Amino acid sequence: MTILHYSDKLIRYLYEVDVHGGIRRAAEAMDVDPASVSRQLSQLARDMQLPLLERRGRNVVLTEAGRLLAEDYAHTHQRRSQLERRLRDLRHKRGGSITMRVGQGMVDEVVKYVLQPFSTRYPEVFIDISSGDMQSTMNLMALGKVDMAVGFGPHGPSGVKCQSYQRGPICAIVRPEHPIAGYEEVEIAELASYPLIGMGKEFGIQNYMDAMFSQEGVVFTPAYSCNLFSSAIALSQAGMGIAFMTTKVVEDALTAGSLAAIPVRHRIARESQCHLLRSADHRFTPVAQHLWQLLCQFFEQTAAS
Repeated sequence: MTILHYSDKLIRYLYEVDVHGGIRRAAEAMDVDPASVSRQLSQLARDMQLPLLERRGRNVVLTEAGRLLAEDYAHTHQRRSQLERRLRDLRHKRGGSITMRVGQGMVDEVVKYVLQPFSTRYPEVFIDISSGDMQSTMNLMALGKVDMAVGFGPHGPSGVKCQSYQRGPICAIVRPEHPIAGYEEVEIAELASYPLIGMGKEFGIQNYMDAMFSQEGVVFTPAYSCNLFSSAIALSQAGMGIAFMTTKVVEDALTAGSLAAIPVRHRIARESQCHLLRSADHRFTPVAQHLWQLLCQFFEQTAAS
């Protein structure tokens, strides 16, 4: 049986195992059963009469044959994505199209201060905007399905062009009546004595909080966990716990006086960053390059303010 007869889904499984460093993590990223992934990859190896995976300590890695298949999958889907982009550009005629990913906590300001003026100048351009965690964004970018992205986290990812900007300070977000609301800064140790509102592990803000608590020898133990910033804000406004984010995410609530933001007293909190990402080998169209420049200018200005 030739490679053309094998399911594209099975080759994708190999690619995801390579990206995530193991069957279980790959299965979680694809939202499928790990046992099913393992079973189907074993069957694929038997059909091809080649080992595709090997165990190194506790990790599972691709063999040379497995890596060749995974690389072919990535290249094939990158070319297919480029074709889809060109067809979409034709569909949208003069303007073309741009696909971007923006971290949840930055969507409002990117839309208001970047996309709105951009779309006024280029009304014909179709923009596909979505949110997601950094790892899935990187996967989509590697496959050519994302032109540019705005992310938040302790480190800019490797393998892409990345421009980083100061974003901090990270603050404890509480109701004005909360005991810490009048503080100039709040210590990690004191935060641990109150109900905390956490975010999923895929959120950059949670990576920052875990790092700070760990450095102080304290376990971050949330009373609530959210996968939406709007949910964390609602819980904080209800007085149910302390949320964590930069002031830019809750600008309107702070202006209205319904919430207070107290900087966390920690070096990591003061040095939080956001990152503008683009593929190292993807050439922008002129309008995409203009949008990229607008994003860079905006985050340069906000970092300086």
